[in-house]
Amino acid sequence: MCMHININSVISQVEQMNPEELNQLQEAIDRRRRQLGHKPLKPLSTVVERRDYGNGILQLETRAYRRKDGKLTERGPYWYFHFREGGRQKTMYVGQTDDPEARVDEIMTKEEE
Repeated sequence: MCMHININSVISQVEQMNPEELNQLQEAIDRRRRQLGHKPLKPLSTVVERRDYGNGILQLETRAYRRKDGKLTERGPYWYFHFREGGRQKTMYVGQTDDPEARVDEIMTKEEE
């Protein structure tokens, strides 16, 4: 028996799913990828909030990590400061805080000492 899947129909159904259904679908996709011998995808990062600050950008990010059993574990949100220094892009971990700008200033001041 040949089963034909209409990909547009599948995409349409995905667009109607709630977060729990999307998690179940992602687990099924990951399980199938493992069956096919594909390597696990890299950890995912989602930007919750972004704002300009000083010579860079502050980003509030959640991070998703793939556990040994293949399921995703979400961590965060954590603040990161992305900036350029000496022609290179750098990222500074700021952490969980209500005032990320003050925390960046505090970290930068300590590094200058």
